[in-house]
Amino acid sequence: MDIISEILETDRLAEEKLEAAMEKRGEMELSCDFEVGEIRMRAEAEAEEYRRKKLEECGAANNAGALKESEQAQLKALSEAFEKNHEKWENDIVAAITGQG
Repeated sequence: MDIISEILETDRLAEEKLEAAMEKRGEMELSCDFEVGEIRMRAEAEAEEYRRKKLEECGAANNAGALKESEQAQLKALSEAFEKNHEKWENDIVAAITGQG
């Protein structure tokens, strides 16, 4: 009967070890799930930050283009005004200096 007791004891110990291993496996799975969630959240946050920066860069480029266009339009308008009025302005300045105005 001693051998049977040893076999039963070995079987009981094996079951305890199996239960402990299954419990450890469950803990490890939960830990992995948690880590995967954290990695996913960090990746999403980094992707969102990258997207935001790219949108800002694109917006800045668009704004720079719009400012350049506005600058060109204002410069053109100024040049046209000068071409149209420069003789009158010169005459007005000369008249103001010589007192003939």
